[in-house]
Amino acid sequence: MKLINISIVVPIYKVPIKLLRNNIEHLINQSMKNIEIILVDDGSPDECGKICDEYAKKDNRIKVIHKKNMGLSAARNTGVKNASGEYVMFLDGDDWLELKSCEWLYDCVKDKKYDIVDACLVKQYGDAIYEADYSKFIDGKVYNDDEVKFWQIEMLDFNGNVSSANAKLMRRSFLLENNIFHDEQLKFGAEGIEFGIRLYGKAKSVVFIKKNIYHYVYNSLSITEVFNEENINLTLQSFKKIKKTISQCPNNNELLNKYYNRMLYVINTAAISGYFSPTNNESYKIKKQKYLNYLNSDEDIKKALNLLIFDDMPFKRKIVIYLIKFKMFKMVDLIAKIRYKQKCERNKNGVMTT
Repeated sequence: MKLINISIVVPIYKVPIKLLRNNIEHLINQSMKNIEIILVDDGSPDECGKICDEYAKKDNRIKVIHKKNMGLSAARNTGVKNASGEYVMFLDGDDWLELKSCEWLYDCVKDKKYDIVDACLVKQYGDAIYEADYSKFIDGKVYNDDEVKFWQIEMLDFNGNVSSANAKLMRRSFLLENNIFHDEQLKFGAEGIEFGIRLYGKAKSVVFIKKNIYHYVYNSLSITEVFNEENINLTLQSFKKIKKTISQCPNNNELLNKYYNRMLYVINTAAISGYFSPTNNESYKIKKQKYLNYLNSDEDIKKALNLLIFDDMPFKRKIVIYLIKFKMFKMVDLIAKIRYKQKCERNKNGVMTT
């Protein structure tokens, strides 16, 4: 039996039909044919499961797994455990891959079996495409042994554009031998960053290619865009686990600094896209009290606001952090409304806003 080169794991839950079809069409039409497509229907209550089955009847490379809804992390783990490929990669249900993505990625490892291949993603807002900045990464560079720590640091860099479990090719035997799976208690939030910190902590070789392989599609109905207090708490839990992993790393001062810098982004997001978001229908008084409770709930939040390690944080985000630090929540609430309106307009018109 011929060895499958790549297994692509696609967790699916309440994905808009148009986006799901676009996702699958870009997989079945990959220039590399020796792939396996694992569609994990995570108990989606809509037509997603039927659409997956429809495509499976047309293409025998597609494997559909219907399971009880247990969240993104469990769905990814289910896909990896049922994969047959030499390498695996993750693809979210509303995103899509360039038609040569698998070919480009596998070309890097077909002769030398690196643990991980990292590549570029682009962000799609309506019809507009925004290319992320990968200027600090060297095309074709192989990072070995101690150099791999660079990737742990970049996982914590908000502007590094690699802090996702996506746009990566991972050797499946490397994942299994080191028991590297997503933490299923972290159903959503920063589960990909937590996974990546452990992933690069074990890797011995990482190669980077400067090719746009992955399209992240902004979906206004996504769970990342609608207020959900559980997701805010899960994100915080993810960072507690990240802190625990970092504390076990030798010479971890740089990692800790990056951790507290990234915590500022978490604090910012919990305010602007969380508690004070217009998608939260609670009164301003309740929003304010809940966010105050959030700020007082964790020592790392307090320490991050005390240290204020900004690194390359954009000026607008610094302003929000200062407003939060000095509890000027009326201004935070106003900024959240403006930001939400900008996101809606950006998605409608395909225009990037900063």
